[in-house]
Amino acid sequence: MANTVDKAVQAALQEVGYLEKKSDSQLESKTANAGSANYTKYGKWYGLNPDLWCAMFLCWVFNKAYGKKAAKQLLAGKFSAACEEIRQNFISKNQYHTSAPRVGDIVFFKGTRHAGANHIGLVVDASGETVHTVEGNTSGGSQVIDNGGGVAKKSYTQSYSRILGYGRPAYDGLPASKAPASAQTGAASQKTPAYTKKQFIRDIQAAIGAKKDGIAGPETLSKTVTVSKTKNRKHPAVAPIQKYLNALGYGCGAADGIAGPKFDAAVRAYQKANRCIFDGEITAGKNTWRSLLGLR
Repeated sequence: MANTVDKAVQAALQEVGYLEKKSDSQLESKTANAGSANYTKYGKWYGLNPDLWCAMFLCWVFNKAYGKKAAKQLLAGKFSAACEEIRQNFISKNQYHTSAPRVGDIVFFKGTRHAGANHIGLVVDASGETVHTVEGNTSGGSQVIDNGGGVAKKSYTQSYSRILGYGRPAYDGLPASKAPASAQTGAASQKTPAYTKKQFIRDIQAAIGAKKDGIAGPETLSKTVTVSKTKNRKHPAVAPIQKYLNALGYGCGAADGIAGPKFDAAVRAYQKANRCIFDGEITAGKNTWRSLLGLR
């Protein structure tokens, strides 16, 4: 079946009016058991309840519209509960723009919790100078609300200062998306984190004595070490991990090369969002290292 843009738009619009719940009850109802505890059917589907859920809502919409495999491809490779990680995935595939949004684009917003994108939505109309969206974990109005408690249709001027840019899924029937040079320049001017996955892998390879080629494979994985706030907390691999987690939007603090409480919290947040073993440890050969290195 065709992966056309209208499927995502319709799936998102059907969810408008959904309210998050005060407990893990009546999650399928749009309005029953309403509260402000971040329990939602989207978080239940993702496996991360309760938690901030705008990115999980977006992933749920694409999964419903296209099925798991196609949805991940359209979202530049994977599901994530972290808005900035989704943004970085679009940037890495050259499917990121900072102007001229169109229907079906993923819109990313600045926030206050960490660098990069703190909030996310789906563009359902982009007529004139206005962009219309459907967003989860928000409320009405023309300002970004990144923990508002419901699914809402919203509108902003295209020049709104908190719009970072747009990811463009490769829908069927639409032209292939290659971000123009001006868009890439614009992304950089808006402080897009410059620390890429390839650089992260190269730095990890240098830290563990593996071949430094920026391509993770069995040799790189075999030489990884367990890193946590209690094990190898000053290992040379710590600083690259801190930089990479910060680039993905998991607030790790300064990349000082010391695995402390902020490092532990960021690792745990990453593990939850990526369905890794949830223990705060990046253990040699196990699934957190595999996830960070792009091997799963």
